[in-house]
Amino acid sequence: MAEDIYERLRELLDRHPTGCVPAPEIIEILKIFFSEEEARVALGLGFRPFSVEDVARRAGVDAETARRCLDSLADKGVVFVREKDGKRGYALLPVMPGIFEFPYMKGMGEEMREKLTPLWRSYLPKLGTRFGGTETRFSRIIPIQEEVESEPGVLPYQKVYDMIDRAKVVGIATCACRDMERNCDAPREACMLFDETCTYLVERGFGRYLSKEEMKEKLREFDRAGLVHQINNVQERLTFVCNCCTCCCGLLRMSLEWGNPPVFTSSGFAPVVDEDLCNGCGVCAEERCPARAIRVEEEKAAVDIEKCIGCGLCVTGCPNDALRLLALGDFQEPPATTSEMGMRILQEKGKLERFLEVLNP
Repeated sequence: MAEDIYERLRELLDRHPTGCVPAPEIIEILKIFFSEEEARVALGLGFRPFSVEDVARRAGVDAETARRCLDSLADKGVVFVREKDGKRGYALLPVMPGIFEFPYMKGMGEEMREKLTPLWRSYLPKLGTRFGGTETRFSRIIPIQEEVESEPGVLPYQKVYDMIDRAKVVGIATCACRDMERNCDAPREACMLFDETCTYLVERGFGRYLSKEEMKEKLREFDRAGLVHQINNVQERLTFVCNCCTCCCGLLRMSLEWGNPPVFTSSGFAPVVDEDLCNGCGVCAEERCPARAIRVEEEKAAVDIEKCIGCGLCVTGCPNDALRLLALGDFQEPPATTSEMGMRILQEKGKLERFLEVLNP
């Protein structure tokens, strides 16, 4: 039965570290993107690239059917594809980041948007209830590098420009959250892409390449616009930089608005106020702080460290240079690699064994 195919696909997606919680909305979303035949083929995928032949064998279809369906799904932005050593491999994308974001990046007609948007608006708060691990966070806030590079003891993975320099290729695409919600006039093209994901998305028309210097200048531009910079919570390499607003961003809203368990962790820095320079203008509290962690008391800014996420927007937006970022002593070190982060989250959720069952072709 068709319903059984889509529920089986949801269960497969739920094995990913970010999960795919059961709800009627996600079944309807999967039906929009996957025909019954495509869903059947997708059941032969895992979360790392498999050959067409392996997918066909696992799905119980012929190789030509598998190839046709997989290329169609890759063009829709719900299946990842890469070329390596002359061979093409396909992997199932997670719900987020992936199936939610990529179709909005490519653009869609109004009829498709009218179908999808109410479903995602209803489903994303539910997804957030089990998005990260109990201890390990999926993403990490990071300030622009100018604000921390003079601070003693700053670590390589806390320097966003240096991490950009280590990437092979970089690019940019439309922010799905902002394009879906349309709640503000912040820049739409604001989702930063790296390496294999960047190549896949740009070559299939979802984004465009940037030079590394262009990307750094874009970060400074987004900082001036008051957007929070959010990256994957690992030391190894960047896989994304989201430039987020609190009125649209799903990751920020999961915790700050919807009251779900935290999906991101602090940057490891916090602002301190120079009371000689602070005149209590309130720009930091009223215009720049996304976490509402600053208030003005007796004409001076005061920071609630427990609420602060360390984005640094208060510092870069202060007209009197009365704030600066200092490193926190109890900063939780990120996992070394994306694989380690995923394994930690799966262990904390009790889902590691189920994930390992679909790891190999």
